[in-house]
Amino acid sequence: MTIGILGGGIAGLSLAYFLKHKSIILEREAHLGGLGRSFSLNGIDYDIGPHIIFSKNKEILDLHTSLLETNKIRRSNKILHKGKLIKYPFENDLASLDKEERDYCLHGFLNNPYDGYEPSTMLQFFLKTFGEGITKLYLEPYNEKIWKFDPSFLDTQMVERIPKPPKEDVIKSAQGIPTEGYTHQLYFHYPREGGFQALVNAYAKAIEGKSEIINPVAINKIIRKGKQWLVKTDKGDQLFDKLVNCMPLHELFRYLEAPDDVRQTLDRLKFNSIYTVVVQCAKDGMGDNFTFTIADKDVIFHRLSKLNFLGDRYCLKDGGSTLLIEITFRPDSQLAIMPEEDLKAQVVRDLEKLSLVSGKDILAVEARRFKYAYVIYDLHHKQNSAKVLGYLEGIGISCCGRFAEFKYMNSDHVAESAQRLAGRLNGGLEDST
Repeated sequence: MTIGILGGGIAGLSLAYFLKHKSIILEREAHLGGLGRSFSLNGIDYDIGPHIIFSKNKEILDLHTSLLETNKIRRSNKILHKGKLIKYPFENDLASLDKEERDYCLHGFLNNPYDGYEPSTMLQFFLKTFGEGITKLYLEPYNEKIWKFDPSFLDTQMVERIPKPPKEDVIKSAQGIPTEGYTHQLYFHYPREGGFQALVNAYAKAIEGKSEIINPVAINKIIRKGKQWLVKTDKGDQLFDKLVNCMPLHELFRYLEAPDDVRQTLDRLKFNSIYTVVVQCAKDGMGDNFTFTIADKDVIFHRLSKLNFLGDRYCLKDGGSTLLIEITFRPDSQLAIMPEEDLKAQVVRDLEKLSLVSGKDILAVEARRFKYAYVIYDLHHKQNSAKVLGYLEGIGISCCGRFAEFKYMNSDHVAESAQRLAGRLNGGLEDST
């Protein structure tokens, strides 16, 4: 009994780890990891965005921290708002705003006319949960910037688990009394060396002997053969008793026969792409902080992270800093065709405008582009994803992973999903043997 796994990211690797039966992973890229891959600039490893290791699920967290050596780090994230540093999350540091904005936020929270409504969009959720001031000053512009989509046309899936902050905490925050939000993320782990790729490699090592990984490999066709699946590749044909897709849905359907209505629905599933720009500099203005988020529409990036914060192995030998900068874009937008040199120049200009880096202190700049970054939960996401995934399940293909399930999932959620799917496959396959 052999299970075929299409994609060698965290989803495919963790699924192989949890499976009791033999699996073969087919991965297109030369390097495993998908969105969990890491790259290197002047000896400093960096990720596709600042991946971290944390989870509310103790079993998954313990697994990830047992697979490799990690540094345990206390979060230090800030919001850069009109030249002021606001501690993340925004509602926990209202005292750092100027008086007019502080009072706007506090009054909107305590006297909220939207409190009695049931939200059906992201924007409605923010207004109901946080009030007008916090929403208009930060939450609405930041989310519009990262999703490149109006929050009034996004549903609540991304935000519905965010708790309403206690009234006492928001009042204390406006008075300058420290409070903490999202305490489950207060501490996180990160690989001691090698970037997030180290976790990818640890999974690959853990499945040696039980699973086979074939990469790089190009799939040419996926065909149903009775109760089995034939996957034709440039490295020969593979016949599987069960097939699990861990690659983006839009890529999978390049190799499958499917009805026109399913393909049309697939085309309506929306996602964002991302540029990561790494800037190494002799010095910076981030202080001892890990990330800054920026809602300002006149700044091209929405987040930057200082990798020095992650440990000694992420610091340049001769001093200085490595900053990881993220820019989302719609695949059909003007930003998608921006020349790389123009992109890098704009990043440098914005860093200077924010007084974070001076051009004379820059040592190196590197940009990379990735097609699949964020699932967009537009108002039709649920029905569209359900139809596509239902079709695949109906023909016997299971899906696991962010762009395979078309859900916004962090790596711990991906591992949880893999564990659940493996449990079903292990039982089902045992029953059939």
